[in-house]
Amino acid sequence: MKPLGPAALPLSLLYSLGTGLFRLSYESGLRERMRFGVPLLSVGNIEAGGTGKTPLVLALCRRVLARGKRPGIVSRGYGRITPDRDLFVCRGEGPLVSPEESGDEPALYAARLPEVPVVVASDRRRGVSMLEGLCDLVILDDGFQSLEVLPAASLVFLPGFLADRPPRLSDLLPAGPLREPAGGLSRATHFVMSALGDPVRDRERGERALRNLSCVLGPEGLRPMLFQRFRIVEVRDMDGRRILLPGELAGQKVAVVAGIANPSRVEADLRSLGAEVIGALALADHVPDTPETRGLIDNFAKRMKEKGATLLLATEKDRVKWGAPPTRELPVGILSGEAELIDEPRWAALLDRLLGG
Repeated sequence: MKPLGPAALPLSLLYSLGTGLFRLSYESGLRERMRFGVPLLSVGNIEAGGTGKTPLVLALCRRVLARGKRPGIVSRGYGRITPDRDLFVCRGEGPLVSPEESGDEPALYAARLPEVPVVVASDRRRGVSMLEGLCDLVILDDGFQSLEVLPAASLVFLPGFLADRPPRLSDLLPAGPLREPAGGLSRATHFVMSALGDPVRDRERGERALRNLSCVLGPEGLRPMLFQRFRIVEVRDMDGRRILLPGELAGQKVAVVAGIANPSRVEADLRSLGAEVIGALALADHVPDTPETRGLIDNFAKRMKEKGATLLLATEKDRVKWGAPPTRELPVGILSGEAELIDEPRWAALLDRLLGG
């Protein structure tokens, strides 16, 4: 949802009251928060839009696997054609259903990590129950607002603006980008910030964010800060073969299509590698692969080719929905990336606690 700005402030006030009452219903015990025998790790947002949750979930799963343990993932499966159906996307041996049935992000998890069980469920309690006995750790994808379960650890991405100023009522939906008042951040056990690549600058940004949050949460509401950074590792063709390394993007004239919550992030990543982005087509997050969508992409590719683009780049989240290239006007490259966990020992300590290491 795109923020509406100051004109929507009265609606943000009503939204604040509604989310506050919803949260209070759980905190007061009126509604039960379920505990499970398997440890739960929530990875979520307080901000509407993309922050890098999917690459972080993949990175954490890989580290759990490297310890000889089995992670599982529970997702709502946004954008799927049967939103009320609970199902296994993967039992640990590759995808079982189509991206249309699972949603794009669960399909991506199953494709990238076929050994990891993935469940989609509209109610997290049912989703976790499906994985109990199969996994040593269950990750709740986008689980910060899922108050019906009680995670052992809860990671929440902080909005970038907190490095510059404290949160305000005007930051709340629909006027701003926040899904709930910033006071809800006290539910987290850890804050996560996206690093820019300069350790000194990143540390200063984190310290400023904590100072600005202390105005709302108080010192007792602040949490340990973890940093991660998304980086492009290669460009693949539609068949999964590597065609370019990140350094080879420098000087390339490319066009970008992205059906994700924050497509501007893709452009910024490419420009940081020296690519010349001729144009970008921002599709709706979770947009399905339809003839209409393919028509938009094909027309866009045609215009970009006329402007000198030699390659059409898309994200893995888009690729997982495409059975065939969406256009023949330009070669299609898929950006493969991963989350780099900054200060790895701090992340390892978190997993040690959850896995009993």
